Amino acid sequence: MRVVIIDREPEFLAPLVNELEGEGFEVTVAENIPAALAFIKLKSIQFLVADSSVLVDHSLGSEVLRQYPLTRLIVLAAHPSLLGMIESISRGITDYLPREAESFGELVDTIQDERERLTRWQHALLSPLFARKG
Repeated sequence: MRVVIIDREPEFLAPLVNELEGEGFEVTVAENIPAALAFIKLKSIQFLVADSSVLVDHSLGSEVLRQYPLTRLIVLAAHPSLLGMIESISRGITDYLPREAESFGELVDTIQDERERLTRWQHALLSPLFARKG
């Protein structure tokens, strides 16, 4: 599964990237929206992680969901707030976490849990189709 992370400080997120790659995810870090869009146009993604200004203010989340409706959008908020969380959820953001190294473990757990849920969902959906062809 592919994770795209948009952040102007990729070195800050290096431990997160290493942990996700260690869990078997293909991770791409983009420093800006055009770089992320260039990647997203070439490959489908399952997770997009970015600051709320990128996903909400610039409507990148809406654009990604139009192209890949099952993509999970995860905000790493530099200054988390209840209002920011409500705004994010109203725009299709699935998870809203603080942008701090202490929350990286929670982010990895969130992505792993969603991978397992998607895998079960896909299996439940596709198994009957394959059973009929057998």
